[in-house]
Amino acid sequence: ALPPELFQCKKLRTLNLGNNCLTVLPSRFGELTGLMQLELRGNRLEGLPVELSECRLLKRSGLIVEEDLFNTLPPEVKEQLWRTDKEQA
Repeated sequence: ALPPELFQCKKLRTLNLGNNCLTVLPSRFGELTGLMQLELRGNRLEGLPVELSECRLLKRSGLIVEEDLFNTLPPEVKEQLWRTDKEQA
């Protein structure tokens, strides 16, 4: 489980949660608005929170997850992550 204090780190840019036993991510991820890189590969997640769309600096290349997990996001959230990638290219 992730400590609730984590979501008070508003200036957090990189978060590596790969290779843990996480099964769910809290919707509070949207509070990490400075997040630019998020590693989640190697967990037991069934889906990603749509609130990742609130992490405006996060782009597809910074979201390190299995492709099938990425595809659990709604189309508009996936498009936003790809668009952020293109804008910064």
